[in-house]
Amino acid sequence: MPAAFTVTTATNTVTLGSDRHGEATFVVTNVSGRPMQGRALLEWQPRATDRSDWAAVQGEAERVFPIAGTQQYTVKFTLPPTAPEGQHILRLDMQDVSLPDDVVQGQSVTLQVASPVPRGKFPWWVLAVAAVVLLGGVGAFLLLGRDATVQNVAGLSLEKARAVVTGAGLTVADPLKTENDDTVPQSVVIRSEPGEGSKLKKGSAVTLVLSNGPSRHPMNFVGKDGTDALKELVQWGLKPENILLSKRWSTNNEPVGTVLSTTPPQGQDVTRNDTVTLAISRGPCRSTVLVLCLRDPIRLPYLELQRSGVSLNEMIRQP
Repeated sequence: MPAAFTVTTATNTVTLGSDRHGEATFVVTNVSGRPMQGRALLEWQPRATDRSDWAAVQGEAERVFPIAGTQQYTVKFTLPPTAPEGQHILRLDMQDVSLPDDVVQGQSVTLQVASPVPRGKFPWWVLAVAAVVLLGGVGAFLLLGRDATVQNVAGLSLEKARAVVTGAGLTVADPLKTENDDTVPQSVVIRSEPGEGSKLKKGSAVTLVLSNGPSRHPMNFVGKDGTDALKELVQWGLKPENILLSKRWSTNNEPVGTVLSTTPPQGQDVTRNDTVTLAISRGPCRSTVLVLCLRDPIRLPYLELQRSGVSLNEMIRQP
């Protein structure tokens, strides 16, 4: 059975400082072709039951995934001082809630763990050094200012966009935002909020907006009224010039104006840039020759129908 999810991460290695804190971001996409309820699972490699408190998913672990939908999971690491130095490997897996045995193994990140700061006699000389550094910092602040400029991140991958934002003295807000976009590929940054050129205090958070790819709409019009189907397609955003109409006699006594078939077929998804054909019923076929009943006349662009001012029902009844 094909995997229901894909799981990627912007970085394969997370270095934890002496405080043993850090985070990693995973991007999960529903590739099953159907809406799903997915649950994130954290697995240490090799498995270990004594590390359950070392990592946690921020927000809900169980989320709704539309068809081709993407969710971002941020995992926070908080390792105790007793955690061994060196490398520890964590993997984020995805489970189909409706099929608990269907678990997709995701991508792993390796934690580089440094030694904890030893506790001992407080070095009072540190206060003197800190005072000098503080005074120097105040002077630099007055000389250099406190503003940072939001840089252009449109069209970058998440990893590169993070580097651009942090390089400008800002931080990336958590969680990220995602939107459908007909021109920007999935998992690529559409824009930042606030936008390029905005002035912020250094250290302020910038929200990155990631693309979920083109918005998709299911072809579910067979048996519906043709006028209602046209309204739904146009309101959703399909261009009128991408809609074609044909009229056909019904072989199953479907009423006049009913959608008999579609191209692409029923159940398939389309984007706003796809071309759609609706075959509309002219009423029950009276001919005894089946070929005449199924004959599909030349397709008429819906845009021409709009321009001519002829209604759908008028078009159907024309010879």
